[in-house]
Amino acid sequence: MSAYLVDMEGRFRLTKKPPFLTPGYQAVGQKLDDVKGIYKRVPLEKDKTYEVPLHPQQTVVQFNSTYLETTGRNERRRGDAVGWGLIIGFVGLSMTSLYSFLLADLINNFDIFILSIVVFFAVMMPISYGLLINMLSTELFTTWHYPIRFNRKTRKVYVRQYNRKVEVYNWDDLIFFIAYINEDRDIRAVTFDKDGKTVTGMFALAFQNNVIDQSLISYFEFIRRYMEGNDEQLKEVKEAIRYIYPIHKKRETPLMSFKRLILNEVHYDHENIEYPERTFRIHPVQLITLPMLVLRYIGRVISMLTSYRHRFSKAIEAECQIDPNDPYDLNKHLPEGNMEQRKQPIWKTVAYSVGTAIATIAMLFVGAFLIDMMGAARPHGDYPSMVDKLWYVVSLGWLF
Repeated sequence: MSAYLVDMEGRFRLTKKPPFLTPGYQAVGQKLDDVKGIYKRVPLEKDKTYEVPLHPQQTVVQFNSTYLETTGRNERRRGDAVGWGLIIGFVGLSMTSLYSFLLADLINNFDIFILSIVVFFAVMMPISYGLLINMLSTELFTTWHYPIRFNRKTRKVYVRQYNRKVEVYNWDDLIFFIAYINEDRDIRAVTFDKDGKTVTGMFALAFQNNVIDQSLISYFEFIRRYMEGNDEQLKEVKEAIRYIYPIHKKRETPLMSFKRLILNEVHYDHENIEYPERTFRIHPVQLITLPMLVLRYIGRVISMLTSYRHRFSKAIEAECQIDPNDPYDLNKHLPEGNMEQRKQPIWKTVAYSVGTAIATIAMLFVGAFLIDMMGAARPHGDYPSMVDKLWYVVSLGWLF
């Protein structure tokens, strides 16, 4: 969750009347050294060529000779807030039910059960607003993705913020650095006031990891070379892209949601995940976290289903006109990674769907078992088994 909070601190603007469910933009108006959460900075230079491989890291949404559009920093963690919300809601209601059952038994008054539920929500709802609802607002009833668009011709950068506003930066005014935040590292772009110290704007690039700076430099050089390079270097940038994340015009499918989710779980993201067949790693301990992975997946699907397509303003789109015959337009001429994805056999889609369904049912049984344990904790009474009821539904016993 800290990654969300840090990113919000750098990308939200505090106003007298902030948008509904929007945290404050704490970086603006502060000295960079005082920005909360960043304990170390490594400068990055725009006028220096870094002799490193170019790693787009599956963040590219649109690419052509006019502009490069990427996802936002938290795209690969999309759905986590919804998943955590499901957990908090389930645990909170379960603990409240257990407490109410026990209290009702002690004083032999079932009305206490209802009263406890009311008191719980009266106390917890304000806390939930501060701890969770703000983050849920970045995933529910919002856009499919938070684009960062780099216009190579106008040298402008358009950043869609969590408060539903688009901020426009001049590339030449941006200062870049690697930011160390707790266990994570990302690439920040910042602008300063005339004093050269007070922050007037800040955003994070799409890729982040917690391993080595080299992978972040490879990603920064990918962006830097697109904006600063000549025609030959533009070709190098184009050839580095193996996959276009096709979310600018269509909603992410459940199968695509699953693939995007595992990029953050079983791939070495400090390598080049444009080639996921090379970066895939799995350890037995990850099987233990399967229920959590299922919740994150469900959260991501819910997030996508409740959201809508982002559209830049007509003025911005007018500045980003693409030549219909642009040979660099990778959305028309899909790179190798997308072609392979399109040709995948049907059995893989079926396997993903069946596996997800089985994992979801397993998670439901775990929850039903916990509820049965709470019912068994009551000193008196014989309560129906939730596991038996769930099995009755899953086994289609109600049809016979």
